[in-house]
Amino acid sequence: MKTYLLLISLLAVAVYSCTNKEAIAPDSGPHTVDCDSKQIPAAYVYGIIQSNCTRCHSGATAPAGADFSTLEKFRNFVSGNEATFRLRVTSAQANMPPRGALGAGMRDSINCWISKGMPE
Repeated sequence: MKTYLLLISLLAVAVYSCTNKEAIAPDSGPHTVDCDSKQIPAAYVYGIIQSNCTRCHSGATAPAGADFSTLEKFRNFVSGNEATFRLRVTSAQANMPPRGALGAGMRDSINCWISKGMPE
């Protein structure tokens, strides 16, 4: 009987901890790219975007004007929507692209590239 009560108590704690709305968001962990020493080329960043984003973000049907069909259109979008782009794509809470396609190194590389003014 004691084992049963202990099991139920542990289950209740686990369920409560998973639904606690005030829980702290998980830390994204250490950054995998050192922005100070790395030069991230535009071709690398745009390759990531082409592989993961242009299926939905290309052409006239791109949501909210987020047309990434060319490097120039991508740069223009990021320039005008940097905070939103970083939140949705490169932050620890990123939800784009869906299903977590971008690893921490890719997100960090994109962040570095944007922080350095999106160089060639």
